[in-house]
This record gives sequence, structure tokens and C-alpha cells, in this order.
Amino acid sequence: MIQISKLPLIQDAAQFNAAKLILLVDVLFVGDTPRKMREHIKNNHGGFIYDKKTYIPITLTGTPQSLIANAGTPIVFKFDHGFQNDYHFNGNLEAAIFHKKLYDISHLTGETSIQFVKEEEFIVERYLSGALEYLEPEKEAKLLAPVAKMPAIGQKAMKGLAPVRK
Repeated sequence: MIQISKLPLIQDAAQFNAAKLILLVDVLFVGDTPRKMREHIKNNHGGFIYDKKTYIPITLTGTPQSLIANAGTPIVFKFDHGFQNDYHFNGNLEAAIFHKKLYDISHLTGETSIQFVKEEEFIVERYLSGALEYLEPEKEAKLLAPVAKMPAIGQKAMKGLAPVRK
């Protein structure tokens, strides 16, 4: 059994691209289900309750190329009794690195099955209570770029045309 908290964290794009196998860790909110289903998910699928809401830790493994290629495609998690929920990775590598969601598990390449220890406190601390908002870095303004002026429609009279009168 592997502890996620002990795995090497990916801290930049170069480490991400150099890795042979990646682990993406996140949480899936499933609190919008009926109470009976939330209890079932908590007891049978490794879910937990935080701040009166039910979550499931998600662990996805793959190569860096497969992670980027599948960005934007929903991953469907099907539970019993016909309930399902979708997880979306938007492909923003910088945001995933900022939120500490990516781990290098290249040393496990070739393993047929990877089991993780349930680290509820670690998951809550890193991905729920300690989560910070990621702000996109502002792009630098180019000094020689022409200033784009928005056209103002309806504020100036058109030259060369006279109003039509009856």
C-alpha cells in the first residue's frame, strides 16, 4: 500500500514531462445525492464527509501525454443504484502543479495494480481546507503592440449620408 503523502510532488512542467508515470489526485464532490446514497458511497467507495458534504478522493494514473490528451473529457464515476458523477480535468498544468495534484510515480511503472492508503486527513488538508484559489498570471503588455480601440457604434454621425425624410 502506497501513501500519497510520501510520494514525490511534481513542481514544474519539466518534471511533469520527464516523468514516465503520473498520479493525479483530487476530490469529487458527491454531496448532491440523497442521504442514503451518500452513506452508501461513504461506506463502500472510500468517501468521507467534510463540512457536512460528501467527497470521494480520486486517484488517476497515466503517462503525462495521456493526461494532457484526455484533458477536458469527463471521467465518469459510476456508483451503485444508477448514480454517477463526472470529474473534469481542464488540462491547466500550471493550476494542477499549484494545487499540488500531480505526483511522480515513475518507480511504479510496470505494476499491474496500485493500492493507496486511505489518508483522509491529508486529502482534506491539501485539497479542501487548505486549497487556495489559482489566479492566472497576467500576460505582459507588449510595448510596440498597437492599441486596439473599440469601435463606438451609434455615438458619431456617419459622414456623407443624409437622414431620410418623408
